[in-house]
Amino acid sequence: MEINSLRHLAWPKVSTVLAAALPFLLAFIPAATFSMSSEERALLDLSVYSVHDKNAGYFDKEQRRAELAHTTDRGLRAVMSRLKKRELCAASVSIPVISGAEVTPRFYEDRDAWRRAAAPYHDFEDMVSNLAAQQFIAPDKKSGECLISLLDHWAANGAFLKFDIETSERQTWYQIESSLFAAAFAYSIIRGDIVGHDEEKGRIESWLAKAAKMHLAHPGTDDNTCCNNHFYRRALYAAIIGVVVDDDALFRVGISAIYSALSDASPDGALRLEMTRQQYSAKYQVYATMYLAFIAEVAARQGYDMYNLKFNGRSLDEVVSFSVASILSPETAAQAANTPNQDTEFLKDKQYFSWLELLSRRPLWRDASEALLSSRRPAYNRSLGGYTTLYYFPAAPAQN
Repeated sequence: MEINSLRHLAWPKVSTVLAAALPFLLAFIPAATFSMSSEERALLDLSVYSVHDKNAGYFDKEQRRAELAHTTDRGLRAVMSRLKKRELCAASVSIPVISGAEVTPRFYEDRDAWRRAAAPYHDFEDMVSNLAAQQFIAPDKKSGECLISLLDHWAANGAFLKFDIETSERQTWYQIESSLFAAAFAYSIIRGDIVGHDEEKGRIESWLAKAAKMHLAHPGTDDNTCCNNHFYRRALYAAIIGVVVDDDALFRVGISAIYSALSDASPDGALRLEMTRQQYSAKYQVYATMYLAFIAEVAARQGYDMYNLKFNGRSLDEVVSFSVASILSPETAAQAANTPNQDTEFLKDKQYFSWLELLSRRPLWRDASEALLSSRRPAYNRSLGGYTTLYYFPAAPAQN
């Protein structure tokens, strides 16, 4: 469907000559002015989008279990075998609850200090992702009940609810983003498997919603916090939490990120705000896109094809195309960013590849995702869906 942007709807009537000149005039407007502000997003009419199935999660669990039951793919079978053997539950109780009041040093200012401060977040994200995956492939392990207990403990102790950006600082705000969607993704996988525990589930869902709304209450102070990849990260936890708690408003925050990104996208799919990151533009184009791709998966499970959406004449496929090209050759972003010699260190980090597994089922991207992932499987991202290869890689019987 083709939907005009708010900016176009609000544009005054102009002469035919000016209208014809508009594309050339826009070329001289600074990139950031193309992005959709928080106020513009609030004015979007997204009433067509609603949560239809709070148990849908972000992939079809039953279909996937049926596929895995018959797969002969060695990689998938190896992942399942390792997960079944892991003893996780006892270790989960030793992870300290994160209040959100802790100060996290900035990543680009002191990476060693950041790693130390971020370790508890990463431990939590790894644990919930692993418990969910173990429950998914081995329900008899009762890993889901352990995850329910872990999340209920965090809920009862108000995890993340003491966050205050003035005291906890911006990097803590960033860390909570990923931990919230790690928790919600994991919970969405196991909730339907666990019979009973209604009180615990109620507390977990209330906590997730409260933490999400409290965190979203800070919209960011500039384009690099309100409207770029960090907004997409917040939108992702809003989308999946909106689903599991059956909250249309939260779900629509997730949907709004797709509109915002397409408003920001150039004709070739470059996200203009990410192109302001100079030598890191290719990295942040990919970083931003992987959250948008997961939002599209969450939306698809509710019946909405976000890849088919046209907004400002742009589509998510175009953004994905530019991002895949930026992985194949980071210098793809050099012209759009007006910065040659793009940083390539991100290509050594598997987190920038795991999202490509989502594309393996889409004919348009199947070949590219296979070329980029074949040597990097099993793909895993502790906060972004966990075991993406396990959940998405085509599992039809294969000759090995």
